[in-house]
Parts: sequence; structure tokens; C-alpha cells
Amino acid sequence: MATVSGDVVPGQWIVLMKPYVSDGGKEAHLASVKAMTDDEQNPFACSTHVEFDMPECRAYSAKFDLPTKEQIEKMDEVLSIEPVRYFEHCQRTTQDNCPWGLRRISQLGQVQPNGPYQYSYPSNATGVGTVAYIIDTGINESHIEFENRASRGPKFVTSATPTSDDDVLGHGTHVAGTVGSRAYGVAKSAKIISVKVFSDRTRLARTDDIILALNWIRNDAHGKKAVVNMSLGGAKSDALNLNVAGLGLAELKSPASEPLAITVAAMDKTDTIASYSNYGKLVDVFGPGTGVTSAWIGSNNANNTISGTSMATPHVTGLICCLLSDQDLKDPTPYGVISQMTIRADKNRVLGLDKLTSNSIIQV
Repeated sequence: MATVSGDVVPGQWIVLMKPYVSDGGKEAHLASVKAMTDDEQNPFACSTHVEFDMPECRAYSAKFDLPTKEQIEKMDEVLSIEPVRYFEHCQRTTQDNCPWGLRRISQLGQVQPNGPYQYSYPSNATGVGTVAYIIDTGINESHIEFENRASRGPKFVTSATPTSDDDVLGHGTHVAGTVGSRAYGVAKSAKIISVKVFSDRTRLARTDDIILALNWIRNDAHGKKAVVNMSLGGAKSDALNLNVAGLGLAELKSPASEPLAITVAAMDKTDTIASYSNYGKLVDVFGPGTGVTSAWIGSNNANNTISGTSMATPHVTGLICCLLSDQDLKDPTPYGVISQMTIRADKNRVLGLDKLTSNSIIQV
């Protein structure tokens, strides 16, 4: 029978010493263990494989039989003993001919000016079981790129002229495509829900309508692994910030001034901060924002290439969906998600920054 991840290595153990044990104490312990098992006829005579000396602990792995393990466990200096196990590498899926932004967030280092590009991501981190709410201009949910995973939520638009339920501007469809579409998306299995707040005629959204949208999402997302994308900006609003504070969001300008939100800045193919990007101490991470290709309106297979911090934000939203589907985060608040993104990030690559702006590019 083939060995698989989680299988035990027969007769091999990791012994973890108590924190107070010194170098000399560990050496004395090893000598005692060797004396216990120093028998040429014993196939499990103690054979130390490797010793670990770290600030957090002192430990070693060794080969010995079960009776010896039980004796060692009783020693005062021993904290615990566990079997050595096999682990497997995290399998990854590769998408050929992807947009440059997907290449940049899945492999370290600057992209080449001209493709083709590959998106390499963990096979078990595709956003399955997560929901991304897109507060925007609507979504062309019938687009083939969404594979029946996109749906239409309520519309919150106060306007003197009627506003359709459809996306007639394209912005929301493009954003949603970067979050979770088949060819252009980061989280290729995430569900996507459109919450329209922009007027078709004025191309503007009101603060009170955005707050209504957030309140609806707060109720609808209860019990779900969910994230909200707000690719929008405006003057600072305390009322809007208070409503953002309890949600895990990726957004800019007014919501970005709320410290509990995840704030995204944009860079281009050369890893240079985009001229249109926000910046400063509230920026958490960078995402690709210039020349981003994604789904569009006009037909159910249309695409378009546009630029903006609005295009960087959904890369982060998609990554959050991947994080939430890949592991049960101990802290799924914005702080916990930011911590995970910081650990994974490609650091100190973005050019043209001031000293206050975080220099981290997201990585799946």
C-alpha cells in the first residue's frame, strides 16, 4: 500500500523537551536514552536522526520502540512525544495564458513586459464555499465566465431617473470577473452576489444607499464565509466607516479611512505604484491595477482591459476567498486576514513609495 500524507514513519519519534531544559540537560537526557537502548540485539536501538535547537524549544527525532517511548515519556524533562509523519506538498493548478495580474500574485518577482503568463495556485484554494458581495454597478451574471456562480442581489439606488437592474456601465462585471471568473478570476469557485448602488445616468452612488447595501449584506452573510468588495471612493464619511468596521472588506478612499477595513493600492507591470493609486499609512497591500483584463458587458463572452485601483481591489477580494476556503482561519476578522496576507506577501518590491505606505504585493 502506498504511503500517503499523514502516515506514520514506523518507530520514529519526535521528543519535545520542556522549556527550561538547557543544552547540558538535553545532552544528559540523550545519554540516558542511549543507555536505555544500547543493545546490539535490539533493532530499535536509539538512533538520533536530527536535533532541533530553537528559541521556542529543544527537541530531537530518534528511532526507538514503543516500550522505550513509554519510558522516555515519564522523564521529568520531556514535554511530549509524537510520531514522525509524512507530509505531501500542496498541489497546485496552473492556468496558461492568464492576465498578468494573476501571474504577479501567484509567483514572486516582476512579470516580463510581454506574456504569455501563467497563474499557479493551490488546488484546494479556489474560493469554494465562499461568497463575494460586489457593491458596484451591477453584474452581467449571465456571462459565461461566471459559470452560473453569479447572482443578483437587491438594488439600492436613489435616483431621479430609473436605474435598471442590469450592469450597463461594465465596471461591476469587470470587478466581479477579477474576483472569481473562470479565466480572469483569482477565486475560481467563489459565489458572487451583485448589490447595485450606482445610478446608470449619473454613474454615482449615494452614501446612504451604500450603507443600506452594507446592512443588507450584514444580514445575508450571517453564517457564511463572506467578503465584500467596494471598488469605489469618495470623501471621508464617518457614517459609512462605522458600517464598514464590522465587515471584512477590500476597498478605497472613504471606506479605506476606516482602520478595520483592508485597504488596497495599485501597481503596474513594472511593480511601480500607479499614478492614480491611493497611498499612505492606511494602505495594507498592493494589487495589480494597470491594464487588467476581465469580463465585460455587451455579450456573454465579452472582455475589456481597463486600469484603476478598482481593478487592484478585486484581486485582494479573490485572495481572501481563497484564504477562507483553504483553511479555517483562527481570526477571520480583517486583522486576521491581513496577518495571513502579510505572511504570504512579496515584500519590498513596489517602486515609487513614500515611507508610510506598506510595501507588500499580495500572493496566493
